[in-house]
This record gives sequence, C-alpha cells and structure tokens, in this order.
Amino acid sequence: MFEYPINLEWTIAEGRLKALKDSTKNEFLESDKFTVAHSSDVKYSLKIYPNGNTNAQRGNTWVFLWLGLGNEKKVNAEYTFSIKSAEWNHKINFTFEKSIGLGNTCSTVAKFFDSRKKFIVDGKFTLKVEGILKIEKADPKWKRKILQPKRTTTQSLRDLWNTDFKDFTIVVGRKGIEVHKNVLACQSSVFTAMLKLHTKEAKENKVVISDFTFEIVEKGIKLCYTQLHVSDCSVKESLLLLKFTDKYDIKVLKENLEESLGEQITVEKKKMFAKFQMVQLMEML
Repeated sequence: MFEYPINLEWTIAEGRLKALKDSTKNEFLESDKFTVAHSSDVKYSLKIYPNGNTNAQRGNTWVFLWLGLGNEKKVNAEYTFSIKSAEWNHKINFTFEKSIGLGNTCSTVAKFFDSRKKFIVDGKFTLKVEGILKIEKADPKWKRKILQPKRTTTQSLRDLWNTDFKDFTIVVGRKGIEVHKNVLACQSSVFTAMLKLHTKEAKENKVVISDFTFEIVEKGIKLCYTQLHVSDCSVKESLLLLKFTDKYDIKVLKENLEESLGEQITVEKKKMFAKFQMVQLMEML
C-alpha cells in the first residue's frame, strides 16, 4: 500500500460562477487535472456545480474531488475540502473503485453568492483540498512492460543467453562477455551503427569498453537479455546503468531504469521523512 499526498488550491473568478448560477443542466467548472505521482496513472481534479449536479440538488452549490484511477484497481482516499474565507470545511473517507467524483454541498446557492457569507471575496472564490490517497499498487509501468504482450520475444532473448551461437565479445578489463550481434543491434542504435559501418569492432567481432566496470556492463547486457529485471538493481547500480544505457542508446532499458529509480527514490524519501518525524517526536518527549 503506497500513500500519496494531494494538495490543490483552486481560485475561480466570480463571473465564471455567476454564469452558471441559474443553470438547470448540471453544468460545472473543473480545475486542471493533476497526476498523483509519476509512478501512478491516478489523476485528480476539483469540480464545482454552482447550482447542483442533479435536479434533486438544485438550489445548492456542490464541490467534488474527481479521481481518475488509470490502471489502478482501487484507491482509498481521505481528503478535506476547505473554503477558508467562509470558515467551511468537510472531510470525506471513501474507497474509489472506478473513476468518479465525490463531494458535498458547501451552501445554498443564495448563501454562496451572498457577499456577507464570504464564499466569494474580492471577486474570487478559493477552494482547497488536502488529503492522502492510499493505493494498492499494481505493477509499475516498467514491470508491466516486462510482463505484458511481448512474452514470446522476451522469452526468446532469455533463452538466447545460454546458446552457443554468440558471435561478438565485449571486453572490459581482462574479462570478456560473449553476446549476439543481433541482440545488440536490436537493443542499441549505437551498436547497430557500429556493426553496420564495417568498423574495426565489426571486423574483429569485439568492442573494448573502458569507462564502466565489468559488473555494470555485465548487468547491462543481462538486462538486455532479460536475465535480470531493473528491480534487481540497487539505486547506485541503476544510476550507473542509466549512464551506460544513455551512452549506447538502449532506449527501452533506459525508460525502465528511469521509472524504477523514480519508484525507489520515492520510497527512500518516505522512509527518510518518517525517520525525521520520529526524531522530532522523540525530541518532544
């Protein structure tokens, strides 16, 4: 279960709200949509229905949090609406199992547009939402890429690693890694160009790599053959592998590493924040 904070303050000009004051067509205004985190497809926005969202709610002004689940199956949400100028707030706990909006009425239409009630101040209305979204994580995008459609190709690459038909050597220090030219060309535009242009490396069927350690190069090649997953690599290894994939333009692997790093760094930040909070709590005791 991953927890993601949401915090959005939305300001609307009074004129835009007044244009829908007497609407009987369930018309609304909506803020921009925001992605909860780069590792999640969940999006959220705020909505306001100046004159209700159904015939039964006509005469009341409603505010909603809209949640788009993307690839997630379920999101537990705890959030609070607040209108500071009117000293109004409302808390909601709800489990979203589909993309919908959920909210509450903040006042009657008459009170909402009454300047004495201070919902609208100096020609502006400001609505804020704060809360936590708890997501039972589906596999991150980089894992889904490994597990999804192209299973046949992925399995073939994995099987190739153990075959005897390797025709190219990557030399790092005094060690060599036996590989297939076709696999290198398939994964890397740099190796494609190297093998196509009849370079020294292409003629000798080997390339010397001196700016990365043997361990990093070996992991990079094993990732290309799907002998490893990016989730098997530490943050430090992932950063070095990112440099390796950038230099040799191994695009799919680079994307997977970037997303994996994002996941790992997010988790580390949360651990550090929790530790910091614990230290502060201990100091207070």
